[in-house]
Amino acid sequence: MRACLPNCLLLSGVFLMCTAAAQQLPRLDVEATCRAAPRLLAEDANPFDGCMRDERDAQRQLQEMWSGAAAAHRQACAEEAQIGGTPSYVDMLTCLQMAQGNTPAAEPRRRRTPN
Repeated sequence: MRACLPNCLLLSGVFLMCTAAAQQLPRLDVEATCRAAPRLLAEDANPFDGCMRDERDAQRQLQEMWSGAAAAHRQACAEEAQIGGTPSYVDMLTCLQMAQGNTPAAEPRRRRTPN
């Protein structure tokens, strides 16, 4: 039992450190992802700048909602956002919104009324 105590304390400390780290929004290197961003429109002179702006906006939104999200959702979305080697806060935000059922609703269509 005495031999187990130091190992148990060590494992407990590692668990607490992992839990605390999971509470923090992961840091992603989105610069490489944005450097590879293609031009989607002819007038899009610098896709890198637009991509970085979108990633910073998504990161801010994630920081506001991260600690209130379920741990399983945070972990799944953090992993998903890094698939393929192109990390993205935009992907992570979309994943978390979908997991929580908070996706922005589309504007309802207006019904045509007969004349």
